[in-house]
Formats: sequence, structure tokens, C-alpha cells
Amino acid sequence: MYPRIRELVELIGECHEASKITAEPQCMFLTGSSGVGKTSLIQQYLEQYPPIDETDRTHVPVFHAEIPAKATIKGVATALLDSLGDPAPDRGTTVTQGQRLAHLIEHCGVELILLDEFQHLIDNKTQRVVQDVSDWIKSLINSTKVPMILIGMPESEAILETSPQLKRRFMVRRRLAPFSWKTDQGQVEFRKFLAEVEKKLPLQAASHLAEIDLAFPLYIASHGTAANVMTLIKQAARFAIQDGDHKWDAGHFARAYERRSIQGDEFPQNPFQVDLEAIKTWPMVQKEFENPLGTSNRIRPKQKKLTASEVLNRS
Repeated sequence: MYPRIRELVELIGECHEASKITAEPQCMFLTGSSGVGKTSLIQQYLEQYPPIDETDRTHVPVFHAEIPAKATIKGVATALLDSLGDPAPDRGTTVTQGQRLAHLIEHCGVELILLDEFQHLIDNKTQRVVQDVSDWIKSLINSTKVPMILIGMPESEAILETSPQLKRRFMVRRRLAPFSWKTDQGQVEFRKFLAEVEKKLPLQAASHLAEIDLAFPLYIASHGTAANVMTLIKQAARFAIQDGDHKWDAGHFARAYERRSIQGDEFPQNPFQVDLEAIKTWPMVQKEFENPLGTSNRIRPKQKKLTASEVLNRS
């Protein structure tokens, strides 16, 4: 578990535990673009609180559900009921579904709900928030007193702005951003992530994945997105195993990049087939480093502003 995910898991845990001793549930709102690690975060928290079979029930301390596209109250209620094991989750009116859900939440001893795909509360055609679903979620929290972690894409932040009462429930908010190479702190975090990943993959010899010669091309090829990084690493590992090699090298990653075509024809050359100095001259790489704040929310606002050349030469 790399640092930023560990921090968020701990923060969710604080909301979870605090809600056991406070009158109001402590809720949290987490946003992040596709591939930054939201799914991994959810899975890691769920693994800490697996369902427990007891004599008269299955104790479900934490469960996860996804808001369906074109969200309706019935659709969200059905998704939640299904995740809790209701045998006919779509049966009944929204009122009776809500009653069954409240009963199941109490009967199963639910302590925390992870509700994903919150952006589906925005109607794609009108770009308006589906307000009745938002109100229903607020009512569910109020009636059950069970904390909820809402998870969605960055655009879902607009949903809370349309509902002051729901917004008040979600005072703890975080955004999970892609990795950044624009600061020393960002580079260290990305390289620690690579080192953790390398420990878990089935290669016999150390590949030194976190060293600059591989780490920087990996960052550039993936744009710092965890899902893209993992796609490249897994494919490179397959090639290494197929070739009978005991560790990765740049050749395995070059083939993986071409196989997966993560960035298509965006780069003039394969990032794993040129030296670092050549990568730094690419216009799209220069452009990425023009704005030192970029997409990372981990950069201190008072940090000295750097030129593109200064930032790139750090590697």
C-alpha cells in the first residue's frame, strides 16, 4: 500500500470509528479521475472488514455499491440491496425498498457504506443533478445513522454544491490525483510506489524499477496514472517470464508500451527506447511541466516556482 492510499485508508477508518461514538455519522467525499487508484482503495478497505457468518445472520461491517448510470432512486436502492444480499433487490416500490434496506443495514450490523460512481447523479443530457436521488441519499444517512463514503469522478464535486444539506454531511473531502514528477516529494512518492509494486511481482532478480532510468519513462508513458503504470508493469512482467528472464529491462517495457498503446501516437518515439535527455526535449513533455501546480494537490502553494527546464533537469 503506497503512502497516499495508506493515508486515505486511515482517514476512512477515522470516519468509520468516529461514527461509533458521535451522534452524527462522519461522512467523507473522495474524488479522482479514472485510473488513479479509487478502486484499489475501496478493495483494500473492504479487505479489512470482510463479512462474518454468525448463527442468525451474516455480519457485514462494511459494504460497497455502485450508483448505476442514469441514476434513479429505485436504481440506487436496488444496487444497495443487491450488495447486501437481498434475494429480490428490485422488488417493490422505492418506499418498500427503502424500508427493506434500512432493516438489512441494521440486521447485518453495517457500520460503513462505500458508495461509488457518484458522478452518475449528473444527467448526461441536461448536465443537471438528479436532485431526488441526492435527497434520498441524505435521508438514508439521516435515518440509519450509518456513515457513508461517496466516491466519484472530479465532476461529481458539483453535486454537493446543489445540496447544502448533503454538503454539510460531507465536510471531509479529498481528491486522489495522478502521481506527479514536478517536485522532489512527488518523485519520491512515485518511486516508492514502483518499489512496492516490484516486491509483489513474480520475478526472481531485482529489476530496480524505482531507479530513474525506468521510473521516469514509466511516469511519462503513463502520465502518472496508477492504472496505466500497472498495465505496463504487468505486460512487461509477462514478456520477461515468457523470455525466461529473471528481471525486467527497458526492452520488456518498450514491447509492453507498443502492445498496450496507452498513449497511442502522442509521443514521437517509444519512451523506453530513447535516453532521458531526449524525452525531456519532447514538446508534450515540456508542456506538461510548464505549470508547476499541474493536477497534483500535494504541492505546497508557497513552493518556489520553477521553469520547465529546471523541473525536467531534476531527473
